Amino acid sequence: MSTPTPIASAVLDKEHALLSPSSAYTWIECAASTAAQRGQPDDSNEYADEGTAAHELMKWCLDSGNDTVAYMGRVIPVGLDADGKPRNTFEVDEEMADAVQRYVDAVRDRVHALELAGGDVQMLVEQSLSIEHITHEKGAKGTSDTILIAVWPDGRAEIEVWDLKYGRGVPVVAERNYQGMMYAGGAHNEHSAFVDFDKVRIVIFQPRVNDRPSEWELTPAELLTWLNETAKPAAERALLYVDSVDFVPLHMGDFNPGEKQCRFCKAKAVCPALAAHVEATIGRDFEALADVAAQPDNDGYLTGVEMLNNGRLGEIYPALPLIESWGKAVLARIEHELLNGNAVPGVKLVQGRKGARKWSDGEEAEKLFKGMRLKQEQMYNFKLISPTQAEKLLAKESPRRWKKVETLITQPPGSPSVAPESDKREALVIQPVSDDFEPVGEPALATTEGDDLL
Repeated sequence: MSTPTPIASAVLDKEHALLSPSSAYTWIECAASTAAQRGQPDDSNEYADEGTAAHELMKWCLDSGNDTVAYMGRVIPVGLDADGKPRNTFEVDEEMADAVQRYVDAVRDRVHALELAGGDVQMLVEQSLSIEHITHEKGAKGTSDTILIAVWPDGRAEIEVWDLKYGRGVPVVAERNYQGMMYAGGAHNEHSAFVDFDKVRIVIFQPRVNDRPSEWELTPAELLTWLNETAKPAAERALLYVDSVDFVPLHMGDFNPGEKQCRFCKAKAVCPALAAHVEATIGRDFEALADVAAQPDNDGYLTGVEMLNNGRLGEIYPALPLIESWGKAVLARIEHELLNGNAVPGVKLVQGRKGARKWSDGEEAEKLFKGMRLKQEQMYNFKLISPTQAEKLLAKESPRRWKKVETLITQPPGSPSVAPESDKREALVIQPVSDDFEPVGEPALATTEGDDLL
């Protein structure tokens, strides 16, 4: 009989503050966004739940001192549906174990480095931090992934806020990261009564996007200036709109659409300001094409039109993430309305492709196969351990054996991808494609019937 896969307790959804650190860019940059999101659907998606599962694995490792391989195969349920059953379940597989382990190793390495430098280090995992002093929202809290507090005998001290980003989408950087600064503000407020910090460091590690963490250092004075001059006034504006929206209608000027502030806004699918922004960004080209097509001499065909040049493509590029995000949000909102029985003119729900086949009862299937006298190699799939698992098994206990194993490991480079000029990675030098073919001359006259077919 096979050993059943261990299942952890469900990770329950956390109650988020109205002006939460994770949505800080939204409510700081767009004053009306918080009011606009009231009453909008808040369906957690699979990617968000997968990130929650990865964070739970991170917590297990940092709390216990274990590596992620200790939890391979463990099933992590996330959230509960209306029937009290897990909304999603995720098995700790090789990819999740590898990504989370890199974060765990980076945190442990940093703790070790601080201790080697003579610091007394305290590590706080998944700490709930009050942000009420920033947003003035009663009882408002945020949860920071990892906080490191280092104190030296000479009185020097620093506080570090570490954030694990499990997503593989848009790269997230630490410099002037609003979420990280909000967590740093909460951590500094909570611990500065006991320690006089002279340094604040924000660290964001997105292991499925970047090989190394993104770090940014600032002084407590710089942090407090940002909190007092940017975060607190923005919170006051946001709450003012929330309190008055039932009596005073929102206007287009109250919104400030943009890629970062709209990314996780629940109202972006129905936001008129965002729709107008997208239309303004790409509308110039469509209007030009429409004007040409409407000319009498063209009979509806696009003739005499210059294609978009590289300059115009470069102008459109920065808006692409926002346009794509908006399109996905609109599609998700349409699906939400249809699933709730609300008609959306011009679209309908259809039955999608069937899911993958699986055993309704794995133990019964196993028993049946044994009764059929199937051989073990016919019944089971055996898989070699991964390089990550091999490293954890051999690197520390048997370095010489690990060096031999390393010679059999390959890691292909990442594929070229488009990034803004501000990206810190070095630009790839690509030589223009040259024409290696000689120009074709005039065809010779056929001397025999059918010669031109040879």
